[in-house]
Amino acid sequence: MKPAEMVISTTADVQAPDGDYMRITTLIVLVMAAVLLAGCTQQAAQPTPVPTAAVAPDTIRTATSPLGTILMDARGMTLYYFANDIPASGISSCSGQCAVAWPVFFVDSVKVSPPLDAADFGSITRADGTKQTTYYGWPLYYWQGDTKPGDVSGENVQKVWFVMRPDEQVLIAHTTDLGLYLTDTTGKTLYYFTKDTAGTSTCTGACLAKWPAFSTGPVSAPSVLKESDFSAVSRSDGMKQTAFMGRPLYYFADDAQPGDVKGQGFGSAWYVANVSGYTPAPVPTTLNTLSPSGSGYGGGGY
Repeated sequence: MKPAEMVISTTADVQAPDGDYMRITTLIVLVMAAVLLAGCTQQAAQPTPVPTAAVAPDTIRTATSPLGTILMDARGMTLYYFANDIPASGISSCSGQCAVAWPVFFVDSVKVSPPLDAADFGSITRADGTKQTTYYGWPLYYWQGDTKPGDVSGENVQKVWFVMRPDEQVLIAHTTDLGLYLTDTTGKTLYYFTKDTAGTSTCTGACLAKWPAFSTGPVSAPSVLKESDFSAVSRSDGMKQTAFMGRPLYYFADDAQPGDVKGQGFGSAWYVANVSGYTPAPVPTTLNTLSPSGSGYGGGGY
């Protein structure tokens, strides 16, 4: 048979001269094996990744410090509140050189993670037109003495500057006339009743309607106060009432806004809860010292 007429076959009965048959058969087997191997090892096409939007970092966060859980900015710099400010008033009492020492904190967009809630933050427009972020209505500040993240050197400066702690149930407010006194988180004033005795409330019935009891769990407060000075008083109605230095604490129903102190000197028996824990002397007559006429609460100091 001439070479041009040769038919290549893998069957055993086809002969090829000079061992060509075996070489051709081997080549075919190798090619087929390579094709099969490539088909087995080829990976399925992977889906094209879908781009995801980057998650913006928190602009305000919390951190643990020697003072407890504190409020910080995104860089870890501590945030403070000023006891002279009146929360939710829309006004900052710190300007001029004060604002140099205590720079304003502001972020356009508040982003936080639990336990913080963005709804608790807001902003005010200061007298100079700049913006300032607030927490529960309290304007927030930096302290120029803090040089690195985590510093808390502004705590209790001049006894009116305090680190903002989101877990505090009691804060401190200050006025020239009244000095330092206790408020709740939102700046609502807390009071003593002089007819109470240590660990006992004598305000019930109509009195309690006018002077609601302040009640909270374990108290966190600015470092100038001893948390051990706070306790819980068991009332006759079964309610637990928070006390400071043994004195039960109350709100005044007529205090409509944070910073109101309309109960000061009321009936010569009610006074703002001074941080020293004592009952101050009667206040000037410019403040409310008499029961409202026709109030129906009598002359019993409430």
